[in-house]
Amino acid sequence: MAQQKALVCIIMLLLTVDMGDSDCKFVMKTEAECLDKGMSYKVGAMWKSEDCYTCYCGKVTAICCTEYVQMPDVPSNCEAVFDKRLCKYKAYSKENPDVLCDM
Repeated sequence: MAQQKALVCIIMLLLTVDMGDSDCKFVMKTEAECLDKGMSYKVGAMWKSEDCYTCYCGKVTAICCTEYVQMPDVPSNCEAVFDKRLCKYKAYSKENPDVLCDM
């Protein structure tokens, strides 16, 4: 019963926190494990997915949320590119993709 109350509190917190442009998704859940892109995780496990989501396998459900927000107000001469290694957006010049834009 205490674990269910804790899960309800976590879900309520996720629903009330302003997450900016981040988003959450639910992943497949069986009684004993959570499944995310071919990997299985035990109840209580936390992991970082290859697409930069932080995930939690709860007793009732499993949820993954991003920790990054989309880059706001990219200048028109620049393009936002997501760096999966760093899990964040960077802006590069459209004319010279090797040059970072000043933000």
